[in-house]
Amino acid sequence: MDHNPKTLVELFNALPPYILGVLLAMVISILRVIYDKEETKPLRIILESLLCGVLSLTASSGITAMGLNTNWAIFAGGMIGYFGSTSVRVIALRVMNKKADKL
Repeated sequence: MDHNPKTLVELFNALPPYILGVLLAMVISILRVIYDKEETKPLRIILESLLCGVLSLTASSGITAMGLNTNWAIFAGGMIGYFGSTSVRVIALRVMNKKADKL
């Protein structure tokens, strides 16, 4: 049986969900930064996409550790790319502060 993908769809279907999540986070973050037109310097776009990709990969390992279906990694990647690294950081700090206040 031939396992070489012949189309782009076959290639994406062959990738693991966590890789798809990383790619989705990176693509969405690039499009979001360009669409917002606030700071479209190439370095800013590259760094934002890399940060979102790394955050998505981190979220994927958390999803796996929690025993959830690995397809949640694709959803997480999309949301991280859409919200951006700064928003994810703000949300994470709020959650951590609420947890710390309960201790």
